[in-house]
Amino acid sequence: MSPDVLSQFAGSPCMNLRSFRKDGTPVDTPVWTTPFEGKLVCYTDDRTFKAKRLRNNPNVELAACDVVGRCSSPWYSARCRIVEAPAERERIFAAIRAKYGIHWHMSLWGSLLTNRVKHRLVLEFELLSFVSEGIFPLEPGVLAQAKNAG
Repeated sequence: MSPDVLSQFAGSPCMNLRSFRKDGTPVDTPVWTTPFEGKLVCYTDDRTFKAKRLRNNPNVELAACDVVGRCSSPWYSARCRIVEAPAERERIFAAIRAKYGIHWHMSLWGSLLTNRVKHRLVLEFELLSFVSEGIFPLEPGVLAQAKNAG
């Protein structure tokens, strides 16, 4: 992945993760992210609908965004991989902790109180191609429709 692309995500508070339902309907979700070894990484609870969608279809679209999902970069198509190796997960959590600092610790405290730490699912994204220019998101499902047509 290009250093310029990585810097867009490194300097952004979140990443807009566009996953797709089984019927192709896109769902946008802002998530914490950080570059890690040339890819983007994040984590989520393994019981969320987002996790279910990613297990069904690992093809996603990503854009740098603020905490409410307003995009600040172009959209990129990517492929998601669930990270299961404990050593790799720990290195990824260290990278996320380094980026988010006190916010990470507050999130961890909340997760410990609600017993969600054991449900953490670590995700890695490999960018495949550029999808759209500008700071505005694509019309919903453009990538999914293109894949279904091809």
